[in-house]
Amino acid sequence: MKDIWKNGVIILLIISVLYIIFLRECERPEPCPPKGKILIAQQTWDSIQALANKQPIVKIDTIYLKGEIVYVDKPLPPPQIDLTDTTINIYHDTLLKKDIDVNYTFKVRGELLNRKWTYRPIITTITIDSLIYIPKIVEVEKFITQAKNGLYAYGLAGGNGDNFLFGGGLDLITKKETMIGYQFQKFGSDNLHFVKIGVRLGGKK
Repeated sequence: MKDIWKNGVIILLIISVLYIIFLRECERPEPCPPKGKILIAQQTWDSIQALANKQPIVKIDTIYLKGEIVYVDKPLPPPQIDLTDTTINIYHDTLLKKDIDVNYTFKVRGELLNRKWTYRPIITTITIDSLIYIPKIVEVEKFITQAKNGLYAYGLAGGNGDNFLFGGGLDLITKKETMIGYQFQKFGSDNLHFVKIGVRLGGKK
């Protein structure tokens, strides 16, 4: 009866361990990174932010071009007599256009026989080029090492002045960091068998 009870406890323990392992190992966590997303280092993200916030460089070029000569064939204005000296004639005229504003006054003793009037407008062209920084993520092929199952064997020996113990065992650590183990230990004439199960509690990976 004692052996039946002992065997039943061992079988129940094995079933419980296997069930716990099944629940843990068969979990399907969300993919990392999620679909349509990428992971980048914090330093890379900070560099992208700094580049995006950088003020653009504005380059301004001013070009001055001389236009074609324009001939003014406007007739001579009528002369006006200088009131202080009747021998002096005054010729005054203006030219006002969208690209030029000209005023002139001539004082002559006698009659102004001819006038040649031309002008050449100066055309100003201003070109502004803005250099705007556009951050771009460059994808570099990088292999990510994934955890794999590992099987470890060990031996043990020790005791005190009265007893000497020895044994050994096997531990299986899964990629989800679940530990499953079996340990055998010799105590006198008795053979002791142990089943172990453990999970990671914390710490950096």
